[in-house]
Amino acid sequence: MWEPAAPDSHALRCEQSRHRTLAHLRACQEQWLSVVTSFIDRETPSVKILHPWRQFDVESYATLPWDRHLKKFVDDRRRWISLRDTVDWNRSGKWNQKPDTIGGLSMRLANHESHHIGCTK
Repeated sequence: MWEPAAPDSHALRCEQSRHRTLAHLRACQEQWLSVVTSFIDRETPSVKILHPWRQFDVESYATLPWDRHLKKFVDDRRRWISLRDTVDWNRSGKWNQKPDTIGGLSMRLANHESHHIGCTK
């Protein structure tokens, strides 16, 4: 999975490109970490975020270099892991009008990634 891959303009799905998969996982983690940060920093937060695929398109993730995606993914993951013992996993708020918790978002991230990791060429 972590072998570098160049952008592939023909890849339309994550399963067709390691680069696209990493960029998508980065977008998901980036968006959901912003929600977690809002849940930590604000009382009764209600956050609106772009869908990760929309973030992918807006930021042109399909064309960015592998190393840039990997660095951001690893940096954000370190941030998320650093919260492990310091936050209340039941702390809640809403994102895109859906109630959730920090723990719920963490499970969402892990479950979502397990699907992509298993089907990438």
